[in-house]
Amino acid sequence: MINKSEVLIFSLSFLIGFIFTALFLGLSNIGLENTDWFTSYDLKSDLLAFKFFLNDNWRFPIGLNPNYGELLNSIVFSGAVPIFSFISKLLNSILPENFHFFSIWIILCFSLQFWFGYKIIYYLTKNNSYSLLAGVFFIISPILIYRLNFHLSLGAHWLILAAIFLDIDKNQKNILIKKIFLIIFSSLVHFYFTIILIFMNLFFSFFNNKLRFTNNFFKENFLIFLFLIIVMYFVGYFHIPVTDALGFGFGYYKTNFLSFIDPMPSSNLNNWSVILPDIYNFSGEVEGFAYLGFGILILIFYLLVKSIKNFINIKINYKYFSLCLFLFLLALSNNISFGSFNLVSIDLPNVLYAPLSILRASGRLIWPVYYIIIIFSIYKFYNLKQKGHSSFLVIFLLIQIFDFSNSLNINLLKEKKVRDDELNDPIWKFVSQNYTNISTTNISNRTESFDIISNFLIDNDFESTNYFRLGRYNREVASEYRSKFVKKLTLKEIDLNKAFVIENKDHLRHIKFLFKDSNHGFFNRDGLWILLPEQRKLMSKNDLAKFNSIEARLVNNEKITIKENSKNGILGLGWSHPNYGRSIGVSGVWSEGYFSSFIFKLQDVKIETINIFLKQVFTHQNKDLKIRILINNKNYKVISLNLNNKKINLKNIEDYLISGDNIITLNVLNPSTPLSKLTSIDGRLLGVLVEKIEFN
Repeated sequence: MINKSEVLIFSLSFLIGFIFTALFLGLSNIGLENTDWFTSYDLKSDLLAFKFFLNDNWRFPIGLNPNYGELLNSIVFSGAVPIFSFISKLLNSILPENFHFFSIWIILCFSLQFWFGYKIIYYLTKNNSYSLLAGVFFIISPILIYRLNFHLSLGAHWLILAAIFLDIDKNQKNILIKKIFLIIFSSLVHFYFTIILIFMNLFFSFFNNKLRFTNNFFKENFLIFLFLIIVMYFVGYFHIPVTDALGFGFGYYKTNFLSFIDPMPSSNLNNWSVILPDIYNFSGEVEGFAYLGFGILILIFYLLVKSIKNFINIKINYKYFSLCLFLFLLALSNNISFGSFNLVSIDLPNVLYAPLSILRASGRLIWPVYYIIIIFSIYKFYNLKQKGHSSFLVIFLLIQIFDFSNSLNINLLKEKKVRDDELNDPIWKFVSQNYTNISTTNISNRTESFDIISNFLIDNDFESTNYFRLGRYNREVASEYRSKFVKKLTLKEIDLNKAFVIENKDHLRHIKFLFKDSNHGFFNRDGLWILLPEQRKLMSKNDLAKFNSIEARLVNNEKITIKENSKNGILGLGWSHPNYGRSIGVSGVWSEGYFSSFIFKLQDVKIETINIFLKQVFTHQNKDLKIRILINNKNYKVISLNLNNKKINLKNIEDYLISGDNIITLNVLNPSTPLSKLTSIDGRLLGVLVEKIEFN
């Protein structure tokens, strides 16, 4: 029988969700075709992942989305809420041309956040008005609203509340089916929620089976994992190697010991409290933001005072206490910070660091702890007061709202920032009408020009692009892709159907060197260099003047420190950042792939020797690294390097060099990946880490 009261409150939840979404986005932005409010890097990347997926054919696994990034990736590795992306693709023939579902998703997140917050408190108290008030605490949660500004799929905090509700209300029918559905659904939203829900269910089932690994425990979790793995296979989770599910970040993207009372995610973001000051935290701890609010903190303090008076009657829920302790420790990671103080830093062995790298941003595991604290506090307060529960809760709620007032005003009341169209030159219209693809020469998961070009990609219909931003991707395939791209350019081959953005100064010098006498057009418009195949005739006098002003560095007898993307550097194509393994490099560049070049100019100086100083040589299976060296496309010699080599010495080279532009190419014959040696999850094809170069 349908409970009319429950239907009414469910409807009220969606009305509240719609109102909050209208406030959050602005009523003019709530439409399903409006994309002006996609202003952040992550929002735009998620919209693009959805757009290319929606306009592509169905593939298998069904989540494959190769046109976004030109890599065999899946929609599940973006923040494009896969379940809604699948539904949209099924209905694509009847949807508007520029449709997106993200406004609906935000309504759903706000609505179900309120609904499950209400349901949990109502089950515990059976007090309707008290539970409705409690629901407001959940919907104005800073960690929810903060996330919806950047990562829409990570706004599904209601999944955590739903898991808690399934655990506390054991009178429901088909609980196991609901658990399986919830965890599978979470994998079609964002895998971080799947990890969180799996941890929660393991603790719940263990404690519900009286702290024993019973047959019921194994049966329940076996069925959950069985159906989860099947669904994950069909949507494309296993289309990349397991090693690429690992990522840098564990121990960095974490929470702080004081996160519950720290009102600012980081120093450059809004303070969520008008009462409490910012507590310094480390930059990666933005992922562990968990400010409870002054209203809840006062409520907790009140409960602690009452508990001291009735200490003997305190009862601990060991199930939830153990879960919270476990998740809190994982969220803190191996680098435990107390405000600005780093209390503990443990160097983890690879056997532990590797599986923990799946979590990467472990700070997000603080979310269940956060909500359990709020639920526990509101419920315990109800148990303390015999009369006037709701009236007293209103006081704490008003304190909470007052504390959040500045940030609520910024997030819900101020007009939403809309994205700017920074590409105003007519050349962009020509690009959109004459090319099926716009790509970057600096192929990376964090291309600098992505923020600008993403607007252009959103507003126009390209068949594919190698611009991308994904949570996970096949790093080795990406490195092979970059290597093949550099090889094609080195051989002066270029795809005539693609327009290219050249944001990297090293690339620009080398590409000019390769194509300066070709029929290809180079345009400096809106702060970006664009290469349009077969369009030299469109170059203006200003374009020609700027193009001709691009020159290689004039070198003398000197030693040059090597830096990537330097305005006055000597690098060409084929180099990559100095990071390796868990360390973030600050000097030098790795040769990546098979061809890596130096470009420089000589004038009125005689160079007889060039010394290339190496910080590291990467070899595989104890084999020497073999490099064929070409000077101005002439074979100079083939060398073999081992781990002990720290220098490449080029002697008697004056006959190879010319007055003017020169190019030295390191043709690495057998590059390999750290991943192949199982020393790191780095999938780049590496050769030598160059630190300095000396001309004599």
